[in-house]
Amino acid sequence: MPKSPVLRFTERRLLHAFETGRIVPFLVLSIAVLAVGSGVLMWLVDREDFPTLGLALWWATSTVTTVGYGDVVPVQPAGRFVASGLMIVGFASLSLLTGIVASLLVQRRLSAREDSTLVRVEERLAEVERLLRTKLDSP
Repeated sequence: MPKSPVLRFTERRLLHAFETGRIVPFLVLSIAVLAVGSGVLMWLVDREDFPTLGLALWWATSTVTTVGYGDVVPVQPAGRFVASGLMIVGFASLSLLTGIVASLLVQRRLSAREDSTLVRVEERLAEVERLLRTKLDSP
């Protein structure tokens, strides 16, 4: 089944954003919003274990970054459900972010190496052309 033009356009834009690294700020912002949203949700769902919003935000930040100090943990079933979702999505998001940054670093290094190789090839080609011209021009 052929893809719709909108879907093809979206895929191309997303691929371009990955290749250029413009997705990194969006992904970092998404992770921050996920942490804040989960902290607020945890504070609303499990007021017994998270009596203050600050404590819930601290927990969400340490959980989404996979540090998880263990100083604050949800005990209520609803809180554990929120925590499970945050751990899964947070781990996946951070893994994706790490992979993108590593890929960009490798790509830039290879690109710089390719540029210098191309310059050397062009210089040698110009030298060969110069030598051929002098050989053809001389009797």
